[in-house]
Amino acid sequence: MDFDLRVSELDPLHGRLEAALERVFELQAGTRVDSNDFFSEEFMRSHTQFDSFHAFYRESSWNLEEPSAMDELPNESLDSYVVETTEFTTWEEMKTVAAEEEILDQLIS
Repeated sequence: MDFDLRVSELDPLHGRLEAALERVFELQAGTRVDSNDFFSEEFMRSHTQFDSFHAFYRESSWNLEEPSAMDELPNESLDSYVVETTEFTTWEEMKTVAAEEEILDQLIS
């Protein structure tokens, strides 16, 4: 037996989907984001040896003053550090998973 299913209270979900889609476009366009917000403490605790992104870059062997300085490092160096201290195989993979989790969190919350 088929029936017509209509749900009238989807406005909040629609708004969250629009916000998540906007965030996807921002990240694809290369929008600068705050590293501590993007790599949340929960993300860092779950996927790395560190409690925060601040600790992740401060403990590196590069003596970086700001997290944005990581963008200037060779990918091979970043990838090696990521392999040693996280569950990821590349810096790009770490950023991608962080973006995915942030977007999913927006949809769920």
